[in-house]
Amino acid sequence: MKNKMSPSASLRFFSEKEVAKHCTKDSCWVLLGTRVYDVTGFLRMHPGGEALILRRCGRDISREIEGPPHRHSENARRWMEQYYIGELDRDSTHEDTGTLRQRKKIPESTTEEEEETSAINKCSKVDEETDLVDWRKPLAWQVGYLGEKYDTWVHQPVDRPIRLFENDFFEANTKTSWYMVPIVWMPLVIFLSWYCYTLLAQERTRLFITSDYSILVHKYSFPFIFMFGMFLWSFIEYCIHRFVFHMRPPAHNYYLIMLHFLLHGQHHKSPFDGSRLVFPPSLAAIVVGAFYLILRQTLPEGLGTSLFVGGLCGYVVYDMIHYYLHYGSPRKGSYLYGLKAYHVKHHFEHQRAGFGITTTFWDYPFNTVIPEQTF
Repeated sequence: MKNKMSPSASLRFFSEKEVAKHCTKDSCWVLLGTRVYDVTGFLRMHPGGEALILRRCGRDISREIEGPPHRHSENARRWMEQYYIGELDRDSTHEDTGTLRQRKKIPESTTEEEEETSAINKCSKVDEETDLVDWRKPLAWQVGYLGEKYDTWVHQPVDRPIRLFENDFFEANTKTSWYMVPIVWMPLVIFLSWYCYTLLAQERTRLFITSDYSILVHKYSFPFIFMFGMFLWSFIEYCIHRFVFHMRPPAHNYYLIMLHFLLHGQHHKSPFDGSRLVFPPSLAAIVVGAFYLILRQTLPEGLGTSLFVGGLCGYVVYDMIHYYLHYGSPRKGSYLYGLKAYHVKHHFEHQRAGFGITTTFWDYPFNTVIPEQTF
C-alpha cells in the first residue's frame, strides 16, 4: 500500500473556505501549494511546538518548509506526505462548494472497514521501492534480509506503530510506558543514596592512591560524587548511542542487522512510537547490574556505590528527557527547546551526528556536533 493516494483512488477536493475551517488543535489542516494535509496528529510531535503550526493552519506553508529559519530535510518532506488528504480547488466558490464536494469528494459516510483502510494508508509507505517489508507481519525477522538497503530504509522514518514479534509475550516486553522508569528505578536511587551517605558517615571508606597513601572519603563529599556519577553517565550515554546504537551492521550479516533494529533501528524507523521511547526495566537491569559490579570491584564500596547511584539517577533523567524531546512542548528559547530541535535533526537529517541526548557537551570534543543551517 502506498502512503499517497493512488491515481485510481477517488481524489478528494476541498475549497479554500473548507480548508480554513480546520484551524484548531482538534482539526488542523495546512497547505503545500494546492496539496492539503491533515496534521492534527503531528501537532504534539512538531519540534518547534504546536503553536507554530496552529498559527499557520489553513494556509500555505511552502515558505516555512523551505526556510529560513529552518529548511526542512527530505525526510521531513517525506514524513509530511503521510498526512496528505487531497487537493485544493481554487476555482470553487462559496456558493458551489456543496456541489463540488458532492461531485469530487469521497462520500462522508464510509464503513468502519473503509475508515480503517484509510488510516493505514495515511501512515503507510512513503516510497514503494524503498519500503521492502511487509508491515502486516512482525518486522524483527524481515529486516535482516534487507542487506545493503537496510541503512537507507531504517533512516526513512514513518508515523506508524511497529510490531517486532508474533508472540504477544515477547512483543509486550519490548514496550514500556514512560512512567515505569521512575517507578522502578527512583526508589532504588533514594535507598542507595541514604545507604551511601550513612556508609560514608562511618568514616571507614578510604581511596588508596598507593599502598602507603590513602584519602578519607568524607560523608560531605557524597553530593559531589553523586553529581560526578551523573556527569559520567552523560559520557556513557554518548558512547552507547554512538558506538552501539549507531553501529553500521555489515550488509551480509542477517543477525547483526536484526540486533541493530531491535536495539535502536526500530526507534529511528518509527521515532514517535510512544511505547518504545524508554528502555524496558527488565533489559535495563542487565546493563545496570553490569555497571554496578564493575564499580564495586574497582572502587571501595562507599565510593563505588555513590558513583553508581549518581549514574543511575542520570540514566533516569536521560530516559525522561528523551521521552519529553519526542512528545513534550518546551517553551521557545528554553534549554529543552534547543535540545528537542537538535534531537529531531538527528532523527530526520543528521543520523551520523548529534549523539548527545541530555546534553550536547560530548558532541563537541568528538566532533559530532550537528552543523547550523545557513541560508
